[in-house]
Amino acid sequence: MCMKYIFSLVVFLFTHMAWGQTTAEQVVEKTIEVGQKLRVKPCASGKSEFVAMDVYARTKPYNPKLVNKKTGEGLMEAFFNDKSIDAKRLPCVMGNHSYTIAAYHEFEVKGELKRVVLCYTNYPLTLIWIELDKAIALGEIDFE
Repeated sequence: MCMKYIFSLVVFLFTHMAWGQTTAEQVVEKTIEVGQKLRVKPCASGKSEFVAMDVYARTKPYNPKLVNKKTGEGLMEAFFNDKSIDAKRLPCVMGNHSYTIAAYHEFEVKGELKRVVLCYTNYPLTLIWIELDKAIALGEIDFE
């Protein structure tokens, strides 16, 4: 199920004093659009891959005419429609770069809401799958 063309993301930021105590909570709302850039930050020191992101590569082309590039609708179905896909955790070499947001999806897994952002890469048969809430919590992504 694809969400609206524009979705809002609420991020909680904490202000810390020198001794590390939380002194104030601030809510920041960001509007993120399909087509906007998302920055994958560099990997944490000593790591070889990201925790909340995967890279999916198709071995056969999919039909891009089934995808509405303005809204991202149809991308999930078109890209993941058969078994000709290889997946792995996003390697650190793909960090420290910006990627275009291709689609946003929400779905329920075992009663828990999951939010996913799909991003295009420079390779037409490859997408980055980002577990949105987890990637934000781990500081793996930033929005431009």
